[in-house]
Amino acid sequence: MPRIESDVVLSIDYELRSPLLTGDSAISKSIKRLMAQNYYELLGINKSASEKDIKTAYRRMARKLHPDVNPNDDRAQEQFKKVNEAYEVVGDPARRKDYDQFGENWKHADQMRNMGGGRGRGPGPGGGMGFNLGDLFGGQAGGQAGGFENLFGGGMGGHAQQQQQQQQQRQQTAKHQGSIDVSLDEVYTGTKRQISIGSARTGKRNLEVDVPKGVPDGRKIVVHPDSNSELTLTVKVRAHKNFTREGADLRADISVPLLDAILGGEAEVPTMTGRIALNIPAGTQNGRSFKIKGKGLPKMNSDKHGDLFATVKVRLPEYLSEEEEKLYAQLRGLGVKGSRGQSDPDNPDNEEDVE
Repeated sequence: MPRIESDVVLSIDYELRSPLLTGDSAISKSIKRLMAQNYYELLGINKSASEKDIKTAYRRMARKLHPDVNPNDDRAQEQFKKVNEAYEVVGDPARRKDYDQFGENWKHADQMRNMGGGRGRGPGPGGGMGFNLGDLFGGQAGGQAGGFENLFGGGMGGHAQQQQQQQQQRQQTAKHQGSIDVSLDEVYTGTKRQISIGSARTGKRNLEVDVPKGVPDGRKIVVHPDSNSELTLTVKVRAHKNFTREGADLRADISVPLLDAILGGEAEVPTMTGRIALNIPAGTQNGRSFKIKGKGLPKMNSDKHGDLFATVKVRLPEYLSEEEEKLYAQLRGLGVKGSRGQSDPDNPDNEEDVE
């Protein structure tokens, strides 16, 4: 039986290509290969997990895979990006609803609904595409294979026709790829980029590309300057000196003098819009985190923001005067162990919400 190669684009943001088919039995295999990895499985949770469970699972995975913890592990860093991508979707109620219905095509939920794709299944065993392939390929209702026959030229006899269609498509569409390097500040505000593309056939053109607020690292932006051109840009977000990103949440370390940690005080916390004052309770332990609501990054396609987690790093004095040494020696001599600031067994993350 002849081998038929397909080069048909099924998605706007990501090109999903069917592999070589050797018969009807291979169709189901090709469909499985089109499925993206299940976001729930990436986070180690069930589809029925609550919002709190999702956030807890995400924090656990993010800490385990964070680049600072795995500086030389490319695989862990790639998995960290995938976990962030998963949380961007299932951590947002509206996106999660679309993802549960349309799987990896959740970004095109409106299009799928207009095509009658609401009957499809979301992510899970045997699902994942989330729309009706018959609708997409022009097949009949009930899941018959008419659409695939049309797509592949009617079987064995359509091999030459299929090759001709592929050649025509390659000739008609000029595809360009590139990357956009953005700062975390630009992720916060959104930005624009001037891009130049061109070929011997189309000539050089300048385009203005919108980079939306809250865009995650690795997101692909697809632009169609005209019916014969396609530009795919991969967003690369630069590391920030003050913040570590976890989806729409940010983490920052704050330096607190030893005496302020013991007796209480005030510390400055950096945010994306400037510094704010944070009250440090007496007896604050090293490593304790304070959640400052709404001070994270904007959530993409939403008017909501993530949170900022400020983690205390107690700063010990480098030098002590003779009098200070005597006072510390007296404290040690007292042998008193205070109970303030001890870890809360009901709060293993040692985090506290602040307004």
